Amino acid sequence: MIESLMLLGIGVCAGCLLVLAFIPLVHRRATRITTRHMDDATPLAINAIQADKDRLRAEFATSVRRLEVGVEEMRTKAAGHLGEIGRQKMEIQRLRLELDKKMALVFALRYRDKVRKSIVRRLAKLVFYAFIRSERRTRRELFGMVQARSLAHARRAHMAGSQT
Repeated sequence: MIESLMLLGIGVCAGCLLVLAFIPLVHRRATRITTRHMDDATPLAINAIQADKDRLRAEFATSVRRLEVGVEEMRTKAAGHLGEIGRQKMEIQRLRLELDKKMALVFALRYRDKVRKSIVRRLAKLVFYAFIRSERRTRRELFGMVQARSLAHARRAHMAGSQT
């Protein structure tokens, strides 16, 4: 059993020595790759930095110009819509004025019709009253004539009866 433990200990020590031998190689490779990435990320010259700034400024300027053009288009559309709204308001006012005139004409015609009906009623009453009065007069005259005839007839009959 001791032999097994000794062999195991020797194997562990040998593995540690091998790992220690390969660590500097792995570290150098990692350093080299990291340095290459850093060099690629940083610009090589001041001109490259200035060019990158100019590119960013140009992109910003084009985006600002696009926004300005969009705002101007929106203002133009809004002005067109406001003009259309104004025209529609004027049309509504014109139609309301026309409606008011027609309603005034309707009320005037209704009033004139009422007045006409009232006058016709009054005339009809006057004609009816005159007719009734004339009927009464003709009835009175007729009654007077009938009464006069019957009186005359009664007188004649009375006279004829007294003569007999």
